[in-house]
Amino acid sequence: MDSGSISRLPVAPLPPAASRRLAAVGRDPINLHRALGHAPALLAPVLDLIHALRFDAAVARSLRELMICRIGQLEDSDYELAHHLPMAKDSGLDEEQVASIATWPEAACFDERQRTVLAYAEHLGAGAERDDAALDKHFGPVEQTELTVTGATYIALARMLRALDVRIDEPLLG
Repeated sequence: MDSGSISRLPVAPLPPAASRRLAAVGRDPINLHRALGHAPALLAPVLDLIHALRFDAAVARSLRELMICRIGQLEDSDYELAHHLPMAKDSGLDEEQVASIATWPEAACFDERQRTVLAYAEHLGAGAERDDAALDKHFGPVEQTELTVTGATYIALARMLRALDVRIDEPLLG
């Protein structure tokens, strides 16, 4: 990969439809979008899914960001963490919580709902036992579905990022 590349593939122009979609929601393209630009028919539904998870979900953003960040850690995805650790802070998680995501079982800074989300991330990303009673106590069917799709989506994205060797976006480095 040369120094001007954003992934192991040559740079592809972002499809016009994707550019319009991102502009409509006030987003600039990131390297993930550019890397998937080689397959416009696949980029469009990925953008739609990410947008729905981010803006149309019933689950609180802070809980979604906990899920995404723990999945990013489990998948060893520096790219996802570079993007989502700042989002976790913006979503209302405090410094101690963000710093304690990897060691959450021992951390006293998470409430029951947050711990349930982190445990579910462990189930999705590492095959840990699923605690149905805790999930049912804190989340209804819609929220459980959203958490499942969020976790599974970011597992898939982490693997795409790794397979394509997508570089972390310049503004997020250092």
